[in-house]
Amino acid sequence: MRSTQPPTVATWLLKQFGCSPQDEAVLGDLMERYRHGRSRLWYWRQVLIAIAVDVSRVVWQDKVRTLAAGVTGCIIFAFYRSPSDRPLFQSISLQMNFASMQFQIPPSWWVYYGMYCFLLSFLTAIMGLIVGAFSGWIVAKFQPSHRVPIVLMFVAFLCGYWLFSLSFSIVKSGLVGVGIVPGHEIRSLLFLPFSLLPWVASIVGIFWGSGLLEGHQASSGT
Repeated sequence: MRSTQPPTVATWLLKQFGCSPQDEAVLGDLMERYRHGRSRLWYWRQVLIAIAVDVSRVVWQDKVRTLAAGVTGCIIFAFYRSPSDRPLFQSISLQMNFASMQFQIPPSWWVYYGMYCFLLSFLTAIMGLIVGAFSGWIVAKFQPSHRVPIVLMFVAFLCGYWLFSLSFSIVKSGLVGVGIVPGHEIRSLLFLPFSLLPWVASIVGIFWGSGLLEGHQASSGT
C-alpha cells in the first residue's frame, strides 16, 4: 500500500535549504498534492525545482557578492593539495590516483596496500574537512542574512568543476586517469571509495563551516 507520507529527505531539504518566505506554503501544497496521487519522483522534482528557484532568485539579486564569495572560496581550495602534491582543482581523481604512485606493491600485500590507502585517504579527508569548513565559513560571511543560497552556489560550482575535471581526466588518460590501473581493475574499484572520501569530507566541511547543518532558522538568518 502506498504511503501518504511524502519523502522525508526531500521535505527536510526544502525546509533546510529553501530561502523563500513562501516555502512553507509551497511545502504544504506539495504534500497535499502528493497525498492525492502524485508520485515520489514528482515530489522530489518539485522540491529540487523550488530550491533551485529560491537560490537563483537570491543570487541574481546580489550577483557581485555571490561571485566574490565563490572566487574567494575557490582560491582557498586551490591551496589544498592532494597526497600526490597536486592542486585539488586539477581533478577529484587525483585525491588517490594509484597510477601516479612511484612504487609497486606485490599483489599478496593487498592488506597492507588497503591499510595504506585507507590511512592516506583518511588523513586527506581530515584536511579536506578543515579546508571545507574554513572556506564555507568565509563564503557565508559574504552574505550572513542569505548564506543558504550563496553557499549552495559555491558547492554547486565546486561539484561542477570536479565533475568536469573527472571527465577531462578520463578523456585524456582513460580509466588510468581515475586510478583504475590496467591489470588491477578489481583492486582499483575496491579502493575507489577511498578516493571519494576527501571530496565528500570537503563538501561536508563547507556545510558545517557555513552553518547550513544547523537549524533552518539559524541558517536563514531570520
